[in-house]
Amino acid sequence: MIFGQNLGRQTEKAKQGILRYIWDRKLREGDKIPSQTELCRHLQIGCATLDRAVKALVQDGVLEARRRVGVFVRNAKPEGLPGRSIGIVGLLLDAPHMFNWSLAYAVQDALQKNGCECTMFPFREEYRDTPEFSDFPGLEYAVSQKLVHGLISISDFYAERLLPGLDEAGLKVCFCGPPSHVESGIFLDSVGFMIRGLDELREAGYRMPRILIGPGPLRCFSLPRLAEYLAGWPECPVPLDAMYLEGYGLESGHRLADAFLRMPPERRPDSVVIGDDIIAQGFFSELVRKQGRRIDYLPPAVCLRNRKAPIDFPCREVIDYEIDSRELAEGAVEQLLNRLRGAESVPSLRWIPPLRRTPEDVHLKPAADRD
Repeated sequence: MIFGQNLGRQTEKAKQGILRYIWDRKLREGDKIPSQTELCRHLQIGCATLDRAVKALVQDGVLEARRRVGVFVRNAKPEGLPGRSIGIVGLLLDAPHMFNWSLAYAVQDALQKNGCECTMFPFREEYRDTPEFSDFPGLEYAVSQKLVHGLISISDFYAERLLPGLDEAGLKVCFCGPPSHVESGIFLDSVGFMIRGLDELREAGYRMPRILIGPGPLRCFSLPRLAEYLAGWPECPVPLDAMYLEGYGLESGHRLADAFLRMPPERRPDSVVIGDDIIAQGFFSELVRKQGRRIDYLPPAVCLRNRKAPIDFPCREVIDYEIDSRELAEGAVEQLLNRLRGAESVPSLRWIPPLRRTPEDVHLKPAADRD
């Protein structure tokens, strides 16, 4: 019985190897696959195992055997027959965070389009930036049993505790999304967005901005560049340690709005850069709700939005930048699959800048012209 189960596993692995070969070589319908000897050498399997795998794929409609001619591709992109199994690791919090969810969906979609099946390993507990390897149910077992060929992490946590176990297992991993403490991956240039946002406010004459961002290592990443920027902006009296205001979700936006309204009018921020559209929604909605019919305080803003989840909020003046989660996902999948295929010239680090969605000829109203 064990012997039979082992034969089944070997055949399935051989089938996946043939499917990977078809995907990696971009073979099309009607293309001939290599000879038995060449495929056995490439996949490092025996002739009997390869023969069973080929026969199974013929039955599945993927291959076509032509007597005395060879074996040919019949269906180059079969549904339900993945060539690779890729794990997705993420901090998919229960609180509303549309970027995390849309990025997870985009990664799954990109993997499926490249002939891969995917398994989610979510971390849903209270947010913390150093989760343990065991905090992702099923991940340690999947890695130890070689049930996944690679991993894509869509989390913005510190990776020091996760990477050693993956390195030991020889598993390749690509990090994707917000900046992380690793030297490779496809990342959103959040710091570049902050600087561009401050540029927009500075050019319009604002002098007391604040940056509203979510939790994670982004603050640490941006401090050196932000310190350099503020050093060249002597008109701005806001110290570096007071520039950032962290929060998460709608409730954080509500709290920040309430804190601003409790300040004396002359000390309130005259503008904001917001790196999370959910925080922006909570922030501006609470400002309007708390002030009632007479709205005296509604600062202009530069906001980062998720293209896949358009959210509206009451703001008189806003410059929108947006990030396409699909672009991040496709870049991460391409990088990981290239590394699995042994590509030599794969860029290890790539930054994707948010794009200005507001037309370039539209600018914030100058601070001197505001009431």
